[in-house]
Amino acid sequence: MKSLVNYYGLQDFTNTPKDIIKKITKLNIVTNGKYCIRLERKISKLVGSKYSVVCNNGTSALMMGILSLKLKNIVAIIPNINFVASASILSLIKAKFIFCDVNFKTGMVDTENFKEVLLKCDKQKIKPNLFLPMHYAGNIIDLKKISKICKKRSIKIIEDGCHSFGSLNYKQNKKSYLGNCKFSEMTTFSFHPVKNITTFEGGAITLNNKSLYQRILNLRSHSLVKTNITDPYHLKSPSLNFRMSEISALVGIDQIKKINYFKKKRNSIVKYYLSSFKYIPEKFECLNFYDANIFWHLFVIKLNSFNNRKKLKFMKYLKKNQIGCQIHYKPLYKHKVYKKNMLFSINKNSDKFYKSIVTLPLHTLLKKKDLIYISNKVKNFFK
Repeated sequence: MKSLVNYYGLQDFTNTPKDIIKKITKLNIVTNGKYCIRLERKISKLVGSKYSVVCNNGTSALMMGILSLKLKNIVAIIPNINFVASASILSLIKAKFIFCDVNFKTGMVDTENFKEVLLKCDKQKIKPNLFLPMHYAGNIIDLKKISKICKKRSIKIIEDGCHSFGSLNYKQNKKSYLGNCKFSEMTTFSFHPVKNITTFEGGAITLNNKSLYQRILNLRSHSLVKTNITDPYHLKSPSLNFRMSEISALVGIDQIKKINYFKKKRNSIVKYYLSSFKYIPEKFECLNFYDANIFWHLFVIKLNSFNNRKKLKFMKYLKKNQIGCQIHYKPLYKHKVYKKNMLFSINKNSDKFYKSIVTLPLHTLLKKKDLIYISNKVKNFFK
């Protein structure tokens, strides 16, 4: 195995109970069974939603969510700083989309960015009907004002919470976890190995609407409904297999038990980085901030006054010293394959954000010596 600092993110199966293996060997149903149901209940209890549906990955969660709304002539607003999943799904189902700019400070869409898109839509007589905000790096977007605007314009909201499972707002002595869907139709999550918890591969949708919940359950398994012994099933609509395995669900149940440990460990790493880097703010700033309520998925720094050549030099230096790094993300409008479905893009802040960001290692297997090594190498480069 490579050095632990060589990965920007990594799964943690430390102290996984041995009886999980025994349970696996005794399974009769190995997909979409009792452990999936148990995991769904634990997710809903944690985030405060009425329902949750687990599936095979975060992309599937997004796709099921979009299909469940049954929108006609989809015109979606998507953040420009984003993974390719949402735009690729919309391209495959022949939908149109608009790439929205982000706030340079957070990397997420804010109310002003959203209003800017709507103003341009009004001028071009475009009527968006779907918004897919992404909560970036573990942080949470405040959707209260945006949701009111969306309600007036009949724009449905599906929150992409792939980075932020376990994060919460704590205001006026009230806890509000991402995934409670107070300002949206539903929230999707990813349990990929580098995420806050993992099920190897996996995902989930949380929601509060019973009819949408039933629809998503159908979509998860080809939209086939059992009928009778001579006519085994009825196809309600075309769909695919999005089911989670029982093995993945067993791992997920164990991971949720450790969620507070994972969160505290990641927060302690963020705290160390912030303390270590506070003397070189003229070279870069940290996107992260210390907040015990935020479950940070990524640790991102934004380089000041750096061009692409210098950024490349920095990333090559990290690689040479076996320190894992990444860029999250390339603005979506830069992918030429999306031009056919893209109505327009606003990307001023997104371009600036993309040019400045580098992701440093953040995962629970990092030890104190690893953090000292990473921070010293980073500081040495800037000296």
